[in-house]
Amino acid sequence: MRIRTPRKKGKPRKRKKQIGRKRRLTHASPKIIMNPAELGEAVPEAAHEAETEGTRAETGKLAGFMEGYAKGYQEGKYAGGEEIIDQLLPPNIIFPDLSLQQIIATGVSMHMEQAIPLMLPEQVRDAILHAMEEKRPLSVVRLGDGELLTMAQEIVMPVDQVRREGKFLEYAGVKVPDLDIRNRLVEAVNGADIVGIPRTRMPNYQLLVSPVFQAFGLSLREKQWTDSLINYSLCTAGCLLPILQNRRILLIGNMAEQLSAVLAHRGLFVAGVVTPVNGARDAARVVALAKQYDFDIALVSAGIAAVLITEELARLTGKVAIDFGHLANALIKGEAPL
Repeated sequence: MRIRTPRKKGKPRKRKKQIGRKRRLTHASPKIIMNPAELGEAVPEAAHEAETEGTRAETGKLAGFMEGYAKGYQEGKYAGGEEIIDQLLPPNIIFPDLSLQQIIATGVSMHMEQAIPLMLPEQVRDAILHAMEEKRPLSVVRLGDGELLTMAQEIVMPVDQVRREGKFLEYAGVKVPDLDIRNRLVEAVNGADIVGIPRTRMPNYQLLVSPVFQAFGLSLREKQWTDSLINYSLCTAGCLLPILQNRRILLIGNMAEQLSAVLAHRGLFVAGVVTPVNGARDAARVVALAKQYDFDIALVSAGIAAVLITEELARLTGKVAIDFGHLANALIKGEAPL
């Protein structure tokens, strides 16, 4: 605290010179205050024009994008369909009255003998129920782009291409390159009882199945096949609840505890939970833990590791195991009815 000494009488106190303040005022930029009334409509009009120009520019960009998209779509549609017909037809023949869909439908009907039948949800349900009643092993695994890309490493695709097209693979449990997991996946698919394969003919889905299977000598004729989305199909077809009722259910995966609460709320009996699953290389440890539980059916949601876990667990325990996938997430979020 500063203490002032008393001022002597008769002598006025000297005032400090405010030189610094004057300098600051001298060098400070003058503030210009304008009366909005004096501006009239100039500012609003200018702002409106600027806003309008910006909106027009954005609208123009969007219109240009949509025009380019439409053109690219039409060119791609032609190259992927009509152009192929143009190339296959002799130069003295045209089909002006037939649509692309009609020509493709005719071609499909001619190749039905080569078609691979897929089990329907009701057929998969019955197979699961019979296996549990007869106390015999049954594994249902599913192949998506992650599994197929992993299996394609260095035998169908170079690793660099697999890495580019499968940027999600590490999240799904495989760090490319990993030829050991590739080989173990092939063994698991070969040993599984029912294998889900993609119906969509997009790149890295169904179109990758045949090259991968041929490369490893896997047959498309000697196994039971279903849609790779069989997990969702069982649910939407009303087949899932009859499978799980009055059964001891083992849940495996990073969402197993949350799924356990959902199933318990529906009155289903959860015999155990195995979590977490740390990628495909963690499959053997997870199977060793799962074998300790007494269960009738195991639901495995563990990315690419699910194929390995499902097939081995069913084979070693003589029980039913299903690659449950992201259906676990959908049930937890209430996006799928049980």
